[in-house]
Amino acid sequence: MREHRVETAVDVGTLIRQARQAEKLTQQQLADRVGTTRQCLIRLEQGRHNTALNTGLTALEELGLEMVAHLDPPPQQRS
Repeated sequence: MREHRVETAVDVGTLIRQARQAEKLTQQQLADRVGTTRQCLIRLEQGRHNTALNTGLTALEELGLEMVAHLDPPPQQRS
């Protein structure tokens, strides 16, 4: 298992894009699964217009906390 420190909305978007691609999902398929639009998912993957997420990550940092993503294999590859 790899770990990746999440510091910005761009980090979150990058992780989502990498995981989506590893699952071989299109942006539309993932958007449908999470109940949003493809355009919203595109913005999320690009780390754009996500002030609430950036504020939350900044607050974590100010409090001496960090968010770490554990990069496990996609579900179909787990045993």
